[in-house]
Order: sequence, then C-alpha cells, then structure tokens
Amino acid sequence: MVVLPKKYKKYKLKRKKEPEPEEITTATSKFLGKYAQSQRKRRTPEEKKEYKKLALFLLVWSSFVGSVYYAVVQLENESLMLGVMIAYQVIAVALFLIWLIYNGGFKKIDVEKYEKPDDMGYDEFCNFIDKLKERQRKAKYLLILFIPFIVVLLMDWWIINLTTKK
Repeated sequence: MVVLPKKYKKYKLKRKKEPEPEEITTATSKFLGKYAQSQRKRRTPEEKKEYKKLALFLLVWSSFVGSVYYAVVQLENESLMLGVMIAYQVIAVALFLIWLIYNGGFKKIDVEKYEKPDDMGYDEFCNFIDKLKERQRKAKYLLILFIPFIVVLLMDWWIINLTTKK
C-alpha cells in the first residue's frame, strides 16, 4: 500500500460565511484616495442587470459609430470625410446639450433626500419625484449615446497628430 505525502491529499473546500448584506459599504484601498474610502450604496440585482444592459448597449453602439466613421475615412473622399466629421461633431454637441438639460446640470440629484415643499400635495410631490427619476434614467441613455462620438473624434484627432509630420 502506497501512502501519499500530505501535499497530495485532497482537501475539502470550506465555504466562508457570507457577511450579512449591509446598506452601505466602505472600500479599504488607500491607493485611490478619498473616493475609495467613501461610503457606497449596494446595488440591487435589478440595478446590476440594468447596468449590464447599459454596458452592452454602450459596446454595441460604440462599435457601430466607430465602424461607420472609419469606413467613411477608408473611402478617402475628402468632402465626404469632412461632412461626416462635421456631422459627428454636431451630433456630439447636440447630445451633450440634451443630456445637460435632462440631467439638470452636471450633478446628479439625489431623489431620496429631496424634501417636499409645504405648498405641494403628496400626490403632486410623488409625480414630481417620478418625473425626476425618469429624466435621470433618460439622461443615462443620452450620455451613453454621446460617449462614442467623442471617443471616435478624439481617436481620429490622435491618429492624425501621430501620422502627420511636422
């Protein structure tokens, strides 16, 4: 009978006890500074699913916008390239301005901390909050529509600066 050394024995995996879910978590990394040490709210599975959908949509939309732009660039028709570049710039500016209006500026409004004014009824306040949440949701999608245009134009500018001789 052959006896194997201890290092070849199979070990049973032990499950760690999962910590009880907390509402707010704190990161412990000191590398990222104050942001890493700030408190964050845990996302629900529905929110995680929505963020995955947004990420997939961003990936597909970015590849579409980039492929259309670089397909036109490969045609080497200067008037068409200039037209597409101007169109992309106009679309990017328009989407940015629409996002800025929908979002109500650069800062995201924390709807949970919003207080009801005294002259507003409860139902009217609930409708107001629902409208704010809907506008913030739409603003997320507008931002995702906007990002690929800026990335494509910045990449094109970077390629032009690298390939031209001064």
